[in-house]
Amino acid sequence: MPFTRTCIPFAAPFLLLCVMAPQASAQMFVTTGRDTLRGLPGVEVVIEQLEPELERDGLTGATIHEEVVQRLRAAGLAVYTSQNDNPSEAKPYLYVDVNAVRLGGQNLYAVALQVQLRQTLRSPVTSSNIVDAMTWDARTVLVAPGNNLASVRLTIRQYVDHFIEDWRAVHR
Repeated sequence: MPFTRTCIPFAAPFLLLCVMAPQASAQMFVTTGRDTLRGLPGVEVVIEQLEPELERDGLTGATIHEEVVQRLRAAGLAVYTSQNDNPSEAKPYLYVDVNAVRLGGQNLYAVALQVQLRQTLRSPVTSSNIVDAMTWDARTVLVAPGNNLASVRLTIRQYVDHFIEDWRAVHR
């Protein structure tokens, strides 16, 4: 019985993330990676709203947004404040989504993290627009202590740096 009481609260969030992930990805387009970045003039940055509990523990959407924008600009990428400012028909944006679940009574979070490039594409069959297609993607699930969520920000920086590398590879 003690094994069940200690393992279920810890394992339940991971199982939930594993069950939900295949359903979510089944609705997304298969990424083709860096080639989908070719010709884009820049990006907007969108951070999905974080859970209030994460913000109370020091991980804020505003801080993530500021860090991502600074990294992109420091690398020479144009960052637009809105899709209206972006001259591209694709209206690309770098999307950061952080979902976390506190692990049963512990000071730990199970964190599902995604950094994606999303854009409007045109269907080669119908010539209609496919809005909000994910064309570049980096994701993981990690465990982070509630009193030190720096590992989440570090992983976001690593993914943004990978995005920058791919961007540079097709914009030389």
